[in-house]
Amino acid sequence: MRRRLIRIVTRFAIAIAIILAFGGLFKLYTDAQLSAEQQNEVLIKAIPFVAVFVSIIVAFACVIVIVAIWLGGRVPVRTYRPIEAIIIAGILLGVLGLFQGWKLFAYEYGFLLLLASVVAFMIWSHFEPLPLRASKALPPLSRRAHLMGLAAALVAWIAITALLIPASKPTEPYGFGQTLWDFKTDEEKAQIRDDAEEEFRMAKVPVLALVSLLPAGLVYLAVRELVPDGAKTSPAAHSQAVPPERLGASPG
Repeated sequence: MRRRLIRIVTRFAIAIAIILAFGGLFKLYTDAQLSAEQQNEVLIKAIPFVAVFVSIIVAFACVIVIVAIWLGGRVPVRTYRPIEAIIIAGILLGVLGLFQGWKLFAYEYGFLLLLASVVAFMIWSHFEPLPLRASKALPPLSRRAHLMGLAAALVAWIAITALLIPASKPTEPYGFGQTLWDFKTDEEKAQIRDDAEEEFRMAKVPVLALVSLLPAGLVYLAVRELVPDGAKTSPAAHSQAVPPERLGASPG
């Protein structure tokens, strides 16, 4: 599998390099050969941008192919479906943030959450989980696996909130243009500052803490499956130990 992945990454990297080189060479050619008026034409200016855009799409396709090969048929249903549900929850929260009309910060974060969730769903939906019969034949997760998963999720939640909350703390000019802010009186500045800090404490912090639960949930589901357990076998090994008729295959 490793050699196959290396070949795939190499081919995608070559394709991306060719596309970017074409866009760069075209830009150099137009700068050297065309007049300023011709360089400002929409088509001429669009080609380098399109080259970058297409290279991003090709890179995303590479990620989808790698994940599909790496995880396809290996993730148990008990983990695959909850992760899918968390991603869908992120999409719904993102849509809610975009279409609510009360808080601007919810709109901003809603867009980012929706974008990340849609990208994650596109990747996750491109491969199948472990077959249902094989998933049901797996031994149940141990208490140790659940505890390790919860501990890792708690660490991830604390780390994510510790990154997001300080970065979202309001600072001058609190959404106003600097020129407009300079024209405001000290009393108006103090009122705006108090309102921004109150919104940060009462709205932003709870929302960011809630949203951080989504990636923390993903960490929990992943870690509980990866925790080694002496009484637990891998899906492939367990499938070999299960009689063929239980897996839906004909014996012999």
